[in-house]
Amino acid sequence: MNDYKIARATHRDRARIRRLVWKVGINPFGLHWQNFLVAKDRRRRLIGCGQLKPHGRRSIELASIAVEEEYRNRGVARTVIEELLEGAPRPLYLVCLPRLSSFYERFGFTAANAGHLPLHFRRVRRLARIIRVLHRSRAPVIMRLD
Repeated sequence: MNDYKIARATHRDRARIRRLVWKVGINPFGLHWQNFLVAKDRRRRLIGCGQLKPHGRRSIELASIAVEEEYRNRGVARTVIEELLEGAPRPLYLVCLPRLSSFYERFGFTAANAGHLPLHFRRVRRLARIIRVLHRSRAPVIMRLD
């Protein structure tokens, strides 16, 4: 039994969503609380979140998956993702660090074919290559779920 509940975000959750996203160090842009599901503990503290972020009519991203450190490895992210995926349109995209790609493969995501990316993700891919060169780090992975 989970010691948390998943629900649609409300207007009251928006500041907590922003704080959590900044705290875990992921993309802080495009945080529209209306797109989010949140996980809350028994004391109603926000402990996790995630959203389906639209990028035009045919391009939707699974994004902003964040979990408070003390609640990691307890199934919070998995549960949020499963709820978001239920009934979500396909294809669905995500951008993640290479070390997280195996986690998303469990949900059916695979590396996206670079030649068939929507405009938003082609831009992300170009930017990622520049960042990789400048910072000598591994580029984020763009994944797709059909």
